[in-house]
Amino acid sequence: MITYYCVHCFQEVPEGAESCPHCGMTLDEPGGKKYEQKLLAALNHVIPERRIMAAQILGNLGSQAALGTFLEILNSGETNYYILRAILIASAKINHPERITILETAARSDLTMVARLAQDLLAAVRENRPIAEWDRSPC
Repeated sequence: MITYYCVHCFQEVPEGAESCPHCGMTLDEPGGKKYEQKLLAALNHVIPERRIMAAQILGNLGSQAALGTFLEILNSGETNYYILRAILIASAKINHPERITILETAARSDLTMVARLAQDLLAAVRENRPIAEWDRSPC
């Protein structure tokens, strides 16, 4: 059995549906969306690796539009360390004052690994140390 997902909100939809019962969008191919918009939508994808990849690319692009969504995810109660890690590293790469807010918020996280990473990234940003383009560090 094949599972179908909305190309706009990534929620599961019934086979043959013409519009998404969750977001109401027609289930056409998302060809009309710009690349950055597709990446922003992918931050809500059901597959965690897609979310991580989207966050990394948005950070590499310096997408200021992503910062609000990053903060929403951080404040949503998300506990997947790898998703939060990608969001924090991406935020640190985006040259905008809101990145400090995101990193300071994460530095107060109850999740020890997230808080430590945020503190390290905050120090790197404040000291103008470069942030690697791709996160290749082991767990």
